[in-house]
Amino acid sequence: MYNSVLFNPRCKLYKNIISSLLALALLSFFYGCSSIASKIKKERTITARSKSDKTILRYFPYGNLKLSRDSAFYSLSSPTDAFASRLFLVDHAKRSIDVQYYIYENDKTGLFFSYRLLEAADRGVKVRILIDDLSSTGLDRELRTISKHPNIELRLFNPNRLRSSFRNLGLLFNVDSLGKRMHNKSLTVDGSVSMVGGRNIGDVYFAADDGTLFFDYDVLAIGKIVPEISDQFDLYWNSKQAVEAKELLEGKFSKKEKRKRYKSFKHSIENFDKSSFGKAIINSDFYQKVYKKAIVFEKAEDAHLYYDYPEKVHSDEDDDRTHLSSRLRGDLKHVEKDIIIVSPYFIPSSDMMDSLKEIRARGVKVTIVTNSLASTDVFPVYSGYRWYIKGLLDIGVELYELKPHSFKDYTKSKKWLKANTTSLHTKMMAIDGYRLVVGSVNIDPRSSKLNTELLLVVDSKKMAKEMQEVLYNIISKENFYKLSWGAYPLEIEDDGTPSYGPIWNSVEGGKEKLYYSPPRSGYFRTLGTDVLSILPIEGYL
Repeated sequence: MYNSVLFNPRCKLYKNIISSLLALALLSFFYGCSSIASKIKKERTITARSKSDKTILRYFPYGNLKLSRDSAFYSLSSPTDAFASRLFLVDHAKRSIDVQYYIYENDKTGLFFSYRLLEAADRGVKVRILIDDLSSTGLDRELRTISKHPNIELRLFNPNRLRSSFRNLGLLFNVDSLGKRMHNKSLTVDGSVSMVGGRNIGDVYFAADDGTLFFDYDVLAIGKIVPEISDQFDLYWNSKQAVEAKELLEGKFSKKEKRKRYKSFKHSIENFDKSSFGKAIINSDFYQKVYKKAIVFEKAEDAHLYYDYPEKVHSDEDDDRTHLSSRLRGDLKHVEKDIIIVSPYFIPSSDMMDSLKEIRARGVKVTIVTNSLASTDVFPVYSGYRWYIKGLLDIGVELYELKPHSFKDYTKSKKWLKANTTSLHTKMMAIDGYRLVVGSVNIDPRSSKLNTELLLVVDSKKMAKEMQEVLYNIISKENFYKLSWGAYPLEIEDDGTPSYGPIWNSVEGGKEKLYYSPPRSGYFRTLGTDVLSILPIEGYL
């Protein structure tokens, strides 16, 4: 994990999927040649849990909370707090660290996180790293190096047999298998503290690059729910879909290359410590609080963990016995007054549309927050979402899209923050002011039928009410486009017959402004979305 790689797994996946649709005639020739299951009997392991409270929990005062009976949570919305908390957990691990991510980038934050994992391993901590194989492209030698540490074990989920030159062909012609990925995101230390949410490991998820600020959300968890998160990790870790890295990874560094890489690695770590972002981490609100034992966990009335089974990636996409989506739909049936759904990629299934229609018919207020075409990092998804805009508006859903340059006051107030555009990456629901749903799940066919996902359902009036208030306060026309449906201004070629479609309502410079095509999206992005919207690719989005 030493050299920089510019790679967006989701975008790359979509490009190859679209290409594959043009080459279906050749699929049978390659089918099955590139997916791989473990050939060697793996050692089955489980999370090493702490036997006493003299561990990392001593930094988190939890009062009268009974860890064997109760669950409690701490919100992490700030990107610096989110990264600082991860480093803190790793630095204070005593027995075990379990790392599970869809994307593990080889950039500044990825390198620094790996460095702290190596330090923990040097202290004798057992580190298990499970990452989806899609994000390992081009990193075999780096991953092979880190996995050689005696206290680090690396496994790749649903790996591609083709590791180098023909790797993309493996995905291209085996999309039915390799197009399904592990999207789960979790970090557990000593079996005592866990973190789940929407963030992967990479600069963009912690506002550490110069491009886009991702708005995202994680929670720290202690208590009864943690063993459930650990069990979920163990299930994936010991599944046949998780293959030991030593079976797969190609190449190795020469002694000269190793010395050069190590020197570059140390230089990167030193530069990170000295950077404005590195200093922002040290001075983060989380670090300031944790050493004063001022991190206050909110006790939940109840908490549940939903997750897909790892076998989902090798089963029929319509076989929901391995899916969490049916449990989520069950929760929606019990919404009484108000639900806010935040999803960066929003393409509702027919079942989801039926659920929304049913709760709207009961008078439930439904607010949906997603990306605009200009703010999304994966514009092909917008081509699927656009077909549902009218249906959502017709049933009375309040629909909002994030502006690409929103929350300017926040971005200007952070000296370390260099990003000039914003994008939504949060996956969340706030229900009736008492239930908060967070995790890796997007509202789209990929999350529902193809990828594996992880979802935490927290019944906490305080957390849900606070998040509900935050969301309603920031959802304004200054930061979001509010969508409606109506007649477009007549053009000469219209012959007096009005056309109808989505209208993006905005406030800019204190004045109301209407857009009749996706705002600030650019000609080619808009054209690309128009073209993709007529292709039969919704099931892959």
